[in-house]
Parts: sequence; C-alpha cells; structure tokens
Amino acid sequence: MPPILHESPQKRWQNWHQSYSQKLELLVDVGNADDSQSTVPGYIDTTQGLQELIRRALTEGLEIRGLGGGWSFTKAPATSGILVNTKPLNYFFPTLTTRRGYPGRSEDLCFAQCGVSVAELNHLLKKLGKSLATSGASNGQTIAGAIGTGTHGSSLVSGAMQDFVVGLHLVVSPDRHVWLERASAPVINEETPKKLGAELIRDDALFNAALVGMGGFGIVHGVLMEVEDLYYLQAYRRRMPLTEGLWRALDQLDFSGIALPGPPGLKPYHFMAVINPNDLDRGVYVTVMYKHAQRPQGSKPPSPGSKLTQGDSALEIVGVLTDTVSELTIPALSRLMDRFYGEYDDVSGTHGELFTDTTTRGKAWGSAVGVPLGRVRETIELALAVNRAYPFPGLFGVRYALPSRATLAFTNHAPMTCVLDIDGAASTRTKTYSRRVWQRLAEAFIPHTFHWGKFHELDGPAVRRLYGVERVDAWLAARKALLPTPELRAAFANDYLRGLDLA
Repeated sequence: MPPILHESPQKRWQNWHQSYSQKLELLVDVGNADDSQSTVPGYIDTTQGLQELIRRALTEGLEIRGLGGGWSFTKAPATSGILVNTKPLNYFFPTLTTRRGYPGRSEDLCFAQCGVSVAELNHLLKKLGKSLATSGASNGQTIAGAIGTGTHGSSLVSGAMQDFVVGLHLVVSPDRHVWLERASAPVINEETPKKLGAELIRDDALFNAALVGMGGFGIVHGVLMEVEDLYYLQAYRRRMPLTEGLWRALDQLDFSGIALPGPPGLKPYHFMAVINPNDLDRGVYVTVMYKHAQRPQGSKPPSPGSKLTQGDSALEIVGVLTDTVSELTIPALSRLMDRFYGEYDDVSGTHGELFTDTTTRGKAWGSAVGVPLGRVRETIELALAVNRAYPFPGLFGVRYALPSRATLAFTNHAPMTCVLDIDGAASTRTKTYSRRVWQRLAEAFIPHTFHWGKFHELDGPAVRRLYGVERVDAWLAARKALLPTPELRAAFANDYLRGLDLA
C-alpha cells in the first residue's frame, strides 16, 4: 500500500520557536498507509514513497529535506524546495534480531521510525520497562531531528542523544537506501536490512559522520537505539552561593567542596546549574539527580500540570517567562524566577516523567557553546563580565555530556563537554550580548563549539577552525561517499549547509 502523501498548499513554513520563516516550493505530509500498527511491509512502502519524492526533487531540480519537530532555532531543517514532514511516521519496533556475537542484549534494542518524538519514545519505552539514557530538557523533537543536530542532556555518564544510536536507515536516492552501522560494533542480523531492501554498510567513518548529519545525508527513515532498563531519578534543586567549592564543581565536576542535596555517598547521574547573571548575590540554582532501579521509598512523584518541571533548563524557563509577560526585563526575570522556578526536595520519576517539555515556545532566543572541563569557570566568568558591561535579561544554563564519536558533534571535548546555554528574550540586546560573548571566547583562545540547532554565526572558515580541518574533511568525504553524484549532494543541501561550507 503506498504511503499517504498530502501536498499542502502553503508556500511558507515557520519553525516551532518562530525564529524564522522559509519560502518553499512544496510542503508534503507523509504518513504510513496503515498508522494503526507497525508493520514491515508498511515501512517498506513508505521507504518507496520517500524515494519517489527524491525522484521528483531531482527531476525538477529542487532541494529536498526531511522535517521533524521543527524545534531547531537555526535553518538546519529549512529548504526552498520540497520539505517532507515526517512527523506522522511513528512506527516502533521493540524487537529486532541481532547478529551472532553481538555483546549486548537484544531486548535493549529498539527501532523507531524518524517521526517518533522523544516524548513518544519515553511513553513507548516505559510500557516495555525501558528508558532512554538521556535526552534534552525539551522532548518535542523527533528522534531523527534530535540526533541530527546533537541534542544533549546533562548526564555525567552518557553522551548526547546520538551516542546511544547504533544503526541508521537512510534513504539516499530514488533507487538506493542504506542500513548504516559501525564496522567496529555491528549490531543487526544481516537478514533485517535484506528484508527492508536496504544496502547494508558497516563503516565507522560513514556512520559517525551521518549521526549528526543536519539533514545533509539523505532522509533518515529509521533509527536503531540501545536503551536501558527503566530507572528512576531522585531529584533535588537548591539555590547555592557561588563559592569556591561550587566553582570547582562547575569547572571540574569535583563535588568535594560542596554539600550536594540528596543521598550521601552517591554520585549524581545528572548535574545542572541555572545562573541568573543579574541576581548572583542570591546564588545559583543547582539541580542534581541520582539514578535508582526502583522509586526511592518516601520520594514524591512529580507534580502534574506545573508550568516548569524538575528537568527544565534555561531555555524552557525563558520560554515560559516570555510567554507570561509582554516584555521580559531584568527585574521581571528575577521575580518570575522566584515564582516559577523554586527549590524542591526528593522528587522522583522516570526519565520521561522528569523531562517532559513539548510545548515551550515563547519569544525566546537560545545559543549554546561547548567547552572542555577545566575551562568552564573561565567561560562563565567571561560571560558574567560581558553582562556587567552590557546586561541582558536572560539566563545561563550549565550542562554536561561525555565526548561524542559523531564526527561533527559539538559535544566533542574530552574528557567532558560542558555546554553553556545563553537563553534570553528574542531581542536585539540578547543577540548583541551573545555575539560579544562569542567574540571574547575567541579572543581568550578557549576551545569551543556551537550547538547546530541553536543560534550561532558560524561560516566555513570558523567551522574548520573550531571543529578541526580533519573532522570537517571526514564529514564531507562521508557525505560524498553516500551521495556520489553532484545532483544528489545538491538535492540534500540547503542555505544552512552552504553557509557552513558543508554542502
């Protein structure tokens, strides 16, 4: 049965956070023919439907791009050609046959079609007694969109979301689609790609490049993930003075100089700070979460219906606050923080219950830079110094991720990447403030990278300087290998990739 292809009459598309709108030739909603049950024949038919759309793009000389939740602030998902809305594609296969010799457990693998949202994944996995290792604080992205731009959380024992992905199904041309894995860690039984009609490719360089592919490697149709047994996170939030001990915790994840809330002797699974640079005298909001196999006895469940939840970071806060007032000023920000973002003790839930945001929109503007441990304090103090000279109504979020193997992941700093989020109202002042911080980072020679889905002003030379010529060349070589003709590479390009010299 052919998939449902609905051609929308609209000729302009706007992203979720309303940071831009894009003129386009065609918006196509793609749905599985049978959306009531996940079937292999239905999945194969949808693959063929995606190939026909690629054929049309090539015939008409148009770009083509898969669209997920549209959550990115940047124009990574945008195109002037054919925009393929994949959100209705929500097949989920919790059991797959692994190859002989696979060192993991087959029950820890699941395969999700590209349009399954992170929130949906949390729901589906919980019913199976399973959980994602990490996610961003926002869960409105589709799984393909989340990994394609490097979405991360703040787990001290895992990387960003692309780092639990072990297989990709990519539709790359009208007559070719590939199942991609690492040669160093093959997972799936060879019969599975054969049943899908996909070409099996096991190649570390190609897989690592395509993980954070920003839509430039074809249409990601399916994602194979390694998940975990269901766990509970016991969460606490305290407002703590910015002492030398807390500075060591932020800069080096050395917690010996502070008394963290929670069970004594346990290392945090999740550690995050939210800093109001205009209200430092009252301290920094510190959130810690501890991992347990069962809900800790006496711990409280998350309260339903609150505007901000236990897992929200700076962007979610700013989104809620800018949706609350007509103009977010510095005094208003502090008052609203007191009202909406308070301390709490001993709240526990599954990963999906603590990280729930799927609706935050607001008039927010967000950027994120990754720096290595040991340069975190220097980076935050630099941002604070810029704010003293040029105050802006916004927040810093401080989160962490282990280094990623994905070629152009921005969380690539060893031994750990600290992500400094700068989130504020979508105003000229916030943008000017962020630019001044970025300039100071460059002048201070602090190694840093930028989140592909948040605002930045990178160009080709800056990408090569910050990410490394070797990484960029490896990414481009992998793209050329998977898209061997100039016509295919042009079809899966857009202004965003061209502006980064990645097309």
